[in-house]
Parts: sequence; structure tokens; C-alpha cells
Amino acid sequence: MSDSEYNDIVEFDIALRVMEVHFNEMTFKDSVMVDAVYDTIEQAIAESGQSKWFFLVNYKNCRIYETAWIRYAQRGKSLNIAHSMGSVRFAVHEALGQTIENSAKKQNFDPNLFGSREDALAEIERMRKAQGI
Repeated sequence: MSDSEYNDIVEFDIALRVMEVHFNEMTFKDSVMVDAVYDTIEQAIAESGQSKWFFLVNYKNCRIYETAWIRYAQRGKSLNIAHSMGSVRFAVHEALGQTIENSAKKQNFDPNLFGSREDALAEIERMRKAQGI
């Protein structure tokens, strides 16, 4: 993997086909940071040997500034279209959760917001069964 300061934000559970992304405690300040993070995630997926994963995203204490939001939404959507079999998010604070929900309504997707990692993993298990995986 490349020498990125964000290499430690991605973990794979091969058996469950889950890619866990740790956005917890991160603050996305601008599009440059967004691109660096998403480039790291895309490289990790490429190196994983699997092109499709269930995404489990930890948003505990994550902040996304207005100056980063448009690029963040673009990169997230692109990543989901290319590599996701289903995405769930957990520990999203109220303001960010509202922003994600508003974006989901506009773009017609389920935000899949959960209070805990366990609830999010239970949703991935439901998705896996529904897809016969």
C-alpha cells in the first residue's frame, strides 16, 4: 500500500466480505483531504483482491466541513457505486446524520444509520442473507 497517513483507517474482514472504514475522530476540512482519504481507500480495495465489499463506516466524532462536503459526497457515491454491496454507518452525531439523511433523500439511497457497531453489523448480515452471500 502507498505511504499514506490514512492507511490505518481501513480494515478488511475477508470471511464476512466487510470493509470497515474508521472515520472516527477525523475532521474533513477540504477537498484535498477528502481525495487523500478516498484515494487510500480505493488503493486498499484494489490491493484486497476483491472488488466488492459491504462497507461498515464508523463516524464517531467525525466532522465534515462545508468546504469538504461536496467532494466528500461525490467520492463517497462513486466508491459505493463501484465497490459496495451495501453500506452501513454507525455512531453518526446528530448534525452529520441529518446531512447524510438529506443527501440520501435527494439521491434516493438508504442512509443506513445505526447507533452501534453491533446494530450496523446485524444490518450487514441481513443484507448478506438477502443477497444470498
